[in-house]
Amino acid sequence: MPTSPKILVVGAGLSGLAAACELTDADCEVTVAEARDRVGGRVWSVLLANGEVAELGAEWIMPGDDEVRRWAGRFGVTLVPAGIDYRRREVRGPGAATLEDQDAFLAAAGDAFAGLPPDEIAVLTLGTFLSAIDAPPPGRAAVHARLQGTCASDLNRVALRVMGERGAFVPPAPSVYLRVDTGNQSLAEEMARSLPDVRTGHPVRSIAHDPRGVTIELGGREEVEADAVVVAVPSRIAARLRFDPFLPQELAIALRELPTGVASKLAIPLEGMPTLRAIQSAEVPFWCWIADGAGGEPRRCLTSFAGSPEAQDALFGDDGDPGPWIERLAALNPDLPPAGDTIVASWADDPFALGAYSSWDNRSWDRMEEFQRTVGRIAFAGEHTAGPDHHGTMEGALRSGVRAAGQVLQLLG
Repeated sequence: MPTSPKILVVGAGLSGLAAACELTDADCEVTVAEARDRVGGRVWSVLLANGEVAELGAEWIMPGDDEVRRWAGRFGVTLVPAGIDYRRREVRGPGAATLEDQDAFLAAAGDAFAGLPPDEIAVLTLGTFLSAIDAPPPGRAAVHARLQGTCASDLNRVALRVMGERGAFVPPAPSVYLRVDTGNQSLAEEMARSLPDVRTGHPVRSIAHDPRGVTIELGGREEVEADAVVVAVPSRIAARLRFDPFLPQELAIALRELPTGVASKLAIPLEGMPTLRAIQSAEVPFWCWIADGAGGEPRRCLTSFAGSPEAQDALFGDDGDPGPWIERLAALNPDLPPAGDTIVASWADDPFALGAYSSWDNRSWDRMEEFQRTVGRIAFAGEHTAGPDHHGTMEGALRSGVRAAGQVLQLLG
């Protein structure tokens, strides 16, 4: 290995920043190129009109997310309990199911999943599986809506393995979910602050590579040479980069064909001190919540997440106006007076994401190992490369960055 190898990291989301920090720790000279004018990628915290923090991107730090805790501890970022349970939601609206209805359906689904042979699990979709469960309709509808929103896709296109292998068909025990007290993006900002060369507003358009190194076209303004590169951008963005020579056909197809969920988030500033809540709509696959922030007090913010094309069609007007969404939220939460303008993030319309996160079909699930391979002196990171247990999460993004950094160090000997 050269005394101080030069490494380029494409993307300043959590995966790219984790890779950059690991490589910097290994005495590499690291440059991070980010297309946006901020760091964090799909982790995005904003200040509302009432001064409250809201998460418009990744939000929940799950039980067992040890990598998030490790990085938060390293950079002095404080994690606080959210005070609500991500999986325990009150359902409101026509035909609403109780928590007992939901638990009964999950128990029936768990029994059915346990009885399936592996070859059948490998071809079933989540939607087909749920529709075949012999259980009362209210529980089925509530669980279907919750999982459709979580997958941000039509469940008839989502592999059963996405949820089945995560233990999703078990009535959830009470769990503690966390967030960063000052906003999840604070972790990314602290990571970036520790690095010597992070360039925002520098989109990468092409990557040329050979056995000696790589050359990056950076921001359309300059070419930068390096010994290796970590590509840490969403799968649909990676699929659009120009590689010279081309990526191996198997990897190129895998990137191009991996489904990406369609999802939006909305945040409304509130007056006064609201009460905690986690509410699932019985009619449309979206939910909303008020959770604790710094000091153990509720953030004065109603946040809502809508996943899947069905949800987008129901909640936005023809011109993209979120008025129908705001009206539904007001009906579900008549006790909450707004205190300023609503902020909306539609991730499918974001030019640097083109979607929310990976939403796996069976064909892509079978290709999962492709996303972690190296090509010459190129390694790949991002939640879609995190494997079956952590895709779609901040934990997965961080893990993938650490893994990609290790691959680069191996490539350089």
